[in-house]
Amino acid sequence: MRILTRFILLRFLGNFFLLFSILFVFAISIDIIIQWETFVSSAAKIESAKAGVDHGASILAVARLILSFHGPRIFQFYQYMMPLVALAAMGFTASAMLRSREFVAMMAVGISMRRAVFPVVIGMGILCLLQVGNQELILPRLAARLLLEHGDMVRGAVSTWEIGLAADSQGRLIHAASFDPATATMTGLYAVERSPEGSVVRRIEARRAKWSTQKRSWMLEQGRVGVPTRPSDVPSGDRPPVFVDQPIELFQTDLDPDTLTLRQNLLYAHMLSLAEIADLARNSAFDPTALRRFATGRFASLLVGLLVLAISIPFFALREPAPMLRQAVSCATISLPILLTAMIMIALPLPSMPPTVGVILPVVLLLPIAVWRIGAMKT
Repeated sequence: MRILTRFILLRFLGNFFLLFSILFVFAISIDIIIQWETFVSSAAKIESAKAGVDHGASILAVARLILSFHGPRIFQFYQYMMPLVALAAMGFTASAMLRSREFVAMMAVGISMRRAVFPVVIGMGILCLLQVGNQELILPRLAARLLLEHGDMVRGAVSTWEIGLAADSQGRLIHAASFDPATATMTGLYAVERSPEGSVVRRIEARRAKWSTQKRSWMLEQGRVGVPTRPSDVPSGDRPPVFVDQPIELFQTDLDPDTLTLRQNLLYAHMLSLAEIADLARNSAFDPTALRRFATGRFASLLVGLLVLAISIPFFALREPAPMLRQAVSCATISLPILLTAMIMIALPLPSMPPTVGVILPVVLLLPIAVWRIGAMKT
């Protein structure tokens, strides 16, 4: 039995990684064809900067740039495509066993059909564990590179952007001329602290601000804090505020680089580890409800992929031969809409429903269907 389990498990995993490799190469090939001129020009700029002479890019330089740009994306591709590719790998594995009468041979020696497909479920569990490791250990370290656009290949960093009046949890408005997430640096910082009535209590300006992880604060360069005062010789109703500037070195706020990046690009949340998401939920000005949905949705999506796989197995694990094209079409017609609908329910908040309940709802709905499908298998 161990030999049979290992044989089916290795066949399923082999089909998965083969299909995954083919799809990934196909996806990046389309991007390379469309963006070929961008890759060539970027490689030429990089080579010219290294050599100090303006010349064209070699094929090796273009290949290195393509590998550097698309190499980390294999982990992001795994994050999004794992359930779908696992479903296809299960179909190829089970249909090959049905076509070669392996299911018939196993049932002839007393092995039930549920026991025969159990290694596929084990293989899906292994892929889910790899998904957890990918999301917790690999993607957070590659987040900055995965946010690169084609125009950023020469710089090798995420494009900077302007921060326009972002509010932290204390109601302070923060503006910056530019923010670079790669170096966690803001330039042209301007922050306004207001009273409950809306009047300015003080303002903070700095030419440059760099985030300090140890102090959980922005270290200011040429920082000044201004407190409004009014001249005593002017009537109170006509006194314009006069700001008296004083030097300041630290600016404490919960708008850290992760929160600013998350507000700019929600895709960044899917690349954070659970520890980073929990830290943002406790200390940042970002909506903690959305962060809880991201954290809970990770495990819910893994369970949904496992349950959809269990629902799809009976389409191919049959006692007698059947047209595989018909079975594949039937499986795709039922399983793919279920998978896509469940993923949409996990990703988008449902109205008038708590966020955690809305994320877990697809798992609750699919669990009895999966149990019924496996239990109803003819064996």
